[in-house]
Amino acid sequence: MLKFIVLVCVIASVCAEVCSDAKNKETCIVSAEDSVTCSWCSTNATDGVCVHSKIVESKISQRFSCDNGDDIVATRMLPMQKTGNTKRVASPESNDYLPVVLMHGIGDAGHNAGMQDLAKSISENFPGLYSVAVDVADGLSSYTTDIKKQVDDFAETVRSDPKLAQGFNLAGLSQGGLIVRVYAELYNDPPVYNLISLCGPQEGVGSCPEGTPEWICSLIRDNMYGAPISFAGYWKDSLDKAKYLKDSKWIADWNNERDSKNITHAETLTSVNKYVLVRALNDTVIYPGNSEDHSYWAWGSMTETTTFQQTEGYLGDWIGLRTMDLNHQIDHYSYIGNHLRWSDEFWNTNIVPYFNVTLTEARKNNQNFARKANLFSKNNTPLSALQPQI
Repeated sequence: MLKFIVLVCVIASVCAEVCSDAKNKETCIVSAEDSVTCSWCSTNATDGVCVHSKIVESKISQRFSCDNGDDIVATRMLPMQKTGNTKRVASPESNDYLPVVLMHGIGDAGHNAGMQDLAKSISENFPGLYSVAVDVADGLSSYTTDIKKQVDDFAETVRSDPKLAQGFNLAGLSQGGLIVRVYAELYNDPPVYNLISLCGPQEGVGSCPEGTPEWICSLIRDNMYGAPISFAGYWKDSLDKAKYLKDSKWIADWNNERDSKNITHAETLTSVNKYVLVRALNDTVIYPGNSEDHSYWAWGSMTETTTFQQTEGYLGDWIGLRTMDLNHQIDHYSYIGNHLRWSDEFWNTNIVPYFNVTLTEARKNNQNFARKANLFSKNNTPLSALQPQI
């Protein structure tokens, strides 16, 4: 049956189209230290998100903090700047590079060529780095396995790999982006240093993804919250808030949206060093697309959207998003293109640098990471003892 399934989340190639004409484009080199005058902001603004000065030839959305206190998201055309060789060798006093774990999206598999090539490309950038694309709920199972079980299976998989015992950087694609965020929020043991969501439906989905077989979509239409399909667990009908809060199987708990709040969600997620959110601006798989940026449709609408900082979850700091944002722990990126179809330039410039960290550096930069890494490597706590209360 698999050959009839449209693999909507396969990253067989990263071929997003970027602007071909770099002439007469505004140049805006942004970094944590640079100040820029923004045409969309009445006063000077300083970048509070992007920590890399390299830029690519595409439209990149950046969030700026204006002098008047407003935070806005704007898109600016940027000319291409070559990335060059990003390889470096770990310093003699450090313990090699922090491993990297990749979690595939729906319809894909860790052993598929696209995921294996992605893992290989990371290791080639940083000699000696251990990078692995895990086999969890591969192929059709990614559709039919309950999304919570996929999170638990992912946790079991990383905990069983001794090379990951002291922590790792973590990236998830599409549905995998949600899985890795929930792992970092509910378990995070062994700990995550940099957490990267690549087109992940962090606030849920409200429409059957384009390319999904009709028989799967019909199950959702008949029983949106109870269908035996993975994304029923993160379905969110914006037209009926009461029913969503009553019937949502998992996402309402994971985003701490119910009346009874679990404070450990925020405490655990905020322990990561960076939470990176990548959005495809022309996404035809995740509806609404701004779910990839922790926002959604407004309640009562399927057209009006909220921004990241307008959501109830952000304002209430239900999973720690507001705390992380104010602490500059959240980096937002977007690209012009469809689901998981970023360019090599975008990947090499904006994402690869997050993997350029050694275990020594991670422990030095983040005390929470160091503490968890030491505890797990010494105790190897059974997964059953870490089952989260949700």
